[in-house]
Amino acid sequence: MENEVMRSHMMKFSLEDLKSFLGEDIVESLLEWNTGSEALLTKKRLVDMIMCIYGVNILKSKEFRHHILSTFQKEDILGFRVELPEKYRTCENPELIIDVVAKKNWRESQINNHVLHLLNYSEKDIFQEQSVEEVSSEKIASYDKFYELLDYQYIIRQRALNILTSEYKQRRFLIHMPTGTGKTKTATHIICHHYNYNLKKQGLIVWIAHTTELLQQAYDTFVNVWKNIGNGEISTYKLWGEHNIEAIPEDMSGFMVCGIQKLQSMKENQPDKFQKLVNATRLVVYDEAHKAAAQETRNVIEHFMRRTGEMKDCALMGLSATPGRTTEMSFENDLLASTFGNKIISIDTKVMNEVNLSRQEALNAEVEKDIIRYFQNRGVLAKIKKKELTYAEKLTDEELSKIKVIATKNGYSDFSPAALNVIGKNKSRNLRIMQELRALNQSQTPTIVFACSVKHGQLLSSMLTLEDIPNALVIGEMSATERREAIRKFKDTKNDMNILINYEVLTTGFDATNIECVFIARPTQSVVLYSQMLGRGLRGPQMGGKKECLLIDVKDNLNQFNENMAFSHFNNYWNA
Repeated sequence: MENEVMRSHMMKFSLEDLKSFLGEDIVESLLEWNTGSEALLTKKRLVDMIMCIYGVNILKSKEFRHHILSTFQKEDILGFRVELPEKYRTCENPELIIDVVAKKNWRESQINNHVLHLLNYSEKDIFQEQSVEEVSSEKIASYDKFYELLDYQYIIRQRALNILTSEYKQRRFLIHMPTGTGKTKTATHIICHHYNYNLKKQGLIVWIAHTTELLQQAYDTFVNVWKNIGNGEISTYKLWGEHNIEAIPEDMSGFMVCGIQKLQSMKENQPDKFQKLVNATRLVVYDEAHKAAAQETRNVIEHFMRRTGEMKDCALMGLSATPGRTTEMSFENDLLASTFGNKIISIDTKVMNEVNLSRQEALNAEVEKDIIRYFQNRGVLAKIKKKELTYAEKLTDEELSKIKVIATKNGYSDFSPAALNVIGKNKSRNLRIMQELRALNQSQTPTIVFACSVKHGQLLSSMLTLEDIPNALVIGEMSATERREAIRKFKDTKNDMNILINYEVLTTGFDATNIECVFIARPTQSVVLYSQMLGRGLRGPQMGGKKECLLIDVKDNLNQFNENMAFSHFNNYWNA
């Protein structure tokens, strides 16, 4: 979110104040990386770094608000008096008014809206972000045109519909499709057919996911598919974040996208309302199904599946993009498998040969058992060119010892945030990462970077900004408006911003067909997390992406924690 008014007023800060707001730890690291050259830290660069890594969130700081209000003219500050208590209405002391205004809690109010207007921001961008989204409930109509599935997607669809129309009750199954092969689109085709022709438009389809990005992606995909292959109108509902459904009638029908956190809260705090939702539901779709075995999540799912009395039957469909060497089921937790009835639908390359080749050709053709290579050869998935990044000074014994103590502390199955923070501070490692990012910027290669932590992302973004390399940082605590703007710039092929850094935000539900490089700068022992990061660059030409994607992996001396770090599970993705 560009804002020259904010920048111009920040330029009036002292150099020391700007360093303080950027963060002393970041400043120290920047000076260390640049051999103590203070001359590089000009006011302009400091302002650019603060705006890049904090954005409008810097206004949450009372100290910052005090500083920036102090840069305005007296008449601007006296303009706040009308919103203050009576005793300040005739006050002529701007410093007193600034002190009162800056100490107000940072939430929507007339005073804080006034602050935003002075800085040329809109309160709708900051305090009313949900108004940017569509309403929580709406009716959408279909278009009279066909929205085609690819052959393997159609076969998955038919196998799923066969299960949904079987004579058995409580039908449960899981669809396994590698990342980048269109599982969301396939699932919404299944839903449209099931709702129209099997349920006769009676009852509710509930789609559950755990992140805003996944939820919005599911909603947008469904709307797009329905407009092309739907039959008449359907009511759609959003139930996540700021979206709420006031009432749930007994005969509620349509498509509802729900955040798992929202459902857990409703089950706990509004049991009657939750039960009405359960009663109306005829199909539950759980995205990122590997998360469904967690106890609280499983409790929600089983509550939907528990049918008593006159309640109509409900089916469960899981979706998983967790890839592996084959299409066989690879979940470690038997409980997860049982949640989906120990039934998995995956892609059979032998069947695909029979569909696409003549009978004689199919009989003589060698079946490609590696599903990933099969899709790469078809152009559905990009071919991955892997590059391992090494650095001269590996993690020290002291760092490794510290990581060992905290790596799996408090039940973490992967490296804990504290361990990742230690890794992210390593100077030699970061300088090597920066060297590679400079080269990627020089070659204008659209790159998504997965940082070790928020601080690590801020450091990398600050260093790039210091060198006048366009970049954006996406983290969970930034405003939705700024996040959308950063992603928009990255996707815009005419924009010179080719480096998008993030931490734990863009692993799922984010698609940018222009990505040419996935830069994994954080180690992980999680096969699922690694597949999600890798998946951002897997879109092949048939899916609107690139024929080849560069994967850059930082090679750390961390094998002592797990001889088979997550990336080793994906050797069949890389080019020979």
